[in-house]
Amino acid sequence: MSPGRDAGPGLVLHVPGHMLGPDEAALPGLFQKLAAGFRSRGVRVETRWRDRVALAEMGETADLHLIHNGAVRHPRVLNTGLAYVFPFWYCDAHGIFADSSLASAAFDPGAEDPEAAASFFAAHARRIVGQRLSRYGQPNRRAEFAGGAIAVFLQGDSEPVERMRHMREAEMFEAVVAARGHREVLVKAHPRNRSGDTGAILERARELQGVTVTDANVHDILAASAVTVSISSATALEGMFHRVPAVLCGRSDLHHCAETARDPGAVAGALRTALGRRYPFEAFVHWFLGAGMLNTGHDDLLDRVVARFRAQGVDMAALGLHG
Repeated sequence: MSPGRDAGPGLVLHVPGHMLGPDEAALPGLFQKLAAGFRSRGVRVETRWRDRVALAEMGETADLHLIHNGAVRHPRVLNTGLAYVFPFWYCDAHGIFADSSLASAAFDPGAEDPEAAASFFAAHARRIVGQRLSRYGQPNRRAEFAGGAIAVFLQGDSEPVERMRHMREAEMFEAVVAARGHREVLVKAHPRNRSGDTGAILERARELQGVTVTDANVHDILAASAVTVSISSATALEGMFHRVPAVLCGRSDLHHCAETARDPGAVAGALRTALGRRYPFEAFVHWFLGAGMLNTGHDDLLDRVVARFRAQGVDMAALGLHG
């Protein structure tokens, strides 16, 4: 169905139904670039509906497989997904977010080149903070809050959050309120998901003194925050570009540079630690995004994907890819 060799191993892109289409226009930019790149090298490329049940039982295959938002471990599979902030993507042998290989990898701040880390961090801070960019659309209007706040970012219910959370969001919120002291609490609902405990939390928050419910731009909230709290929100990473620490109440591959509360009773201690600790934000961002993820804006994107398949023991020469 695609230009390239008619026989032999190829590249299969596994995507949800809404991304399927005859012209591939609905595919994520990463897949569009890789499809074009592999085809330009004579490799057959096809897209398929992401059948999670079949993929979990994948056996021998000659093809290479990229699975959008996958968590499949197989020698010829890499799992892809947006890595919290554009233009970085997972291309991971284990999965994405808390299921990624970085979740169990060792992070050594001292192993990162300080000049390279500082330069990388500054460039992306200028882009993300300066242009007020976020994973999801944000209001353009500017909002101001008193400084030193605790920002609580809600994510609602979803299959990934269900797998990652150590507690319900209502429990998380009540633990923050109990531990806040004199700090103001800012609460923002997920822009696209207000399910689960969200409604009850927002109703409760509006009744409390010193707690503000807001839909302000995430960067205005972060600029006024001393710490963020969430199950595993992208705001934990976005906050690093503001040098704001995070308390995570779920499993996350950001845990190396954050505090994790594994039950509601641990939230107060995690907040104290986060507020009193200096974090190696520059080194972590350089390690996590710079080395761990793919930048879809780089010219060597395809070569990096080829290298990741090769690192899993795949003979890329069978696809006509040498070097």
